[in-house]
Amino acid sequence: MGFIKSIRRLLGTQPSEPLPSSRQREEKSDEILIFVVDESYDRIDEYVNWDDYADEEAATEAASKMFLSRVKSEFDVDFEEANIGPGADLPAFVTVIASNVAPLIPWLMAVFFTGKPIIDNIEAWRTILSKIRPFFRRTVVLNRNGAAVLAMDAVFENMGGIPKKVVLHGYKPDYSYDDAELVAPMEIEDPMPTLNLSMIKHVFHIEADGVSFVVAVDGTKVIAKRF
Repeated sequence: MGFIKSIRRLLGTQPSEPLPSSRQREEKSDEILIFVVDESYDRIDEYVNWDDYADEEAATEAASKMFLSRVKSEFDVDFEEANIGPGADLPAFVTVIASNVAPLIPWLMAVFFTGKPIIDNIEAWRTILSKIRPFFRRTVVLNRNGAAVLAMDAVFENMGGIPKKVVLHGYKPDYSYDDAELVAPMEIEDPMPTLNLSMIKHVFHIEADGVSFVVAVDGTKVIAKRF
């Protein structure tokens, strides 16, 4: 998350607002949202020649378009504009992983986030991860559903394989830079607005085959602990 921190320091005095609702993609229960941070935002001269533009705004817009063109070509998917920086703009481009890519996403997320045990199709979490992982070549932030996929994979890694039964006992969005010891949430909270995603980490309380875990997902960084 170092790149995100550097941008937020650079833009800390600029207030941010959500994009118009037609442009800002919000959380849906059956989608995984992958927000690729606009890396041109504090490195404009790596993308365009300043002398070709009348002012900073024009150069910034051109650099952003150049970055968007690169990631579209790199991943061969469509992206929408987004802002994931509350208090200071953090531009990003968001793409969606849904049932047309991974058919079990709606079922898995519906069961998982209602706290019901999952016994069937547990291996599908890793199938979904394989659809997300290629984007990790860039600076990426995930919505609650996407973070759940990383949390589950961390549990699988800790256990040395795929368990027979998993259940979510709690979820909460927490402040990203809070270094206090992880505490397992006991309730399943709603997701945060996507505008706030650069500032939060997703914290899960997951039980797998009788073993309890607290898992924090911050961007693509994951910490999993048994307790």
